[in-house]
Amino acid sequence: MRKYGIGLILSLIVLLLLLIVNAQVYHNVMPLNVPIIFLTLRVMIYRYLIPEQRYGAYFFFVLMVGVSIIFSLPEFTHQQAQEKILTTYGSEMELTTQGNLPLDRNEVWNPFAPNWGYAFLGIIPSIEEHTSLLFIPDTGRILEIAP
Repeated sequence: MRKYGIGLILSLIVLLLLLIVNAQVYHNVMPLNVPIIFLTLRVMIYRYLIPEQRYGAYFFFVLMVGVSIIFSLPEFTHQQAQEKILTTYGSEMELTTQGNLPLDRNEVWNPFAPNWGYAFLGIIPSIEEHTSLLFIPDTGRILEIAP
């Protein structure tokens, strides 16, 4: 276990940061499967490449971890989704966050595409109109769903 210690600690720190960013900024819609796989592999890569002083190969793998994290970031944060909905539907709308809803992905499999969307309940107080909205975080599409 001692041989894997530093690599394991570094991967756990990066994973913890990813989980915090996912929860705070993206409200848990960020697809973390690929970065978690790369972080797990990085522990073993660290164990075998650093003692052999193969720093080039190790830093290439670290670069791959970084690229997988960048590709996993959804295009829109939860805050940006709210702002876009208010811009589209008018600033008099009051939005209430309803959580996340699963997305039906019938297209080609993409491990970096979110499987969840931001769900909001929009209320226009002047006419007492309620509408449920689903915001797709990787495309920015806004869908009206059944109230």
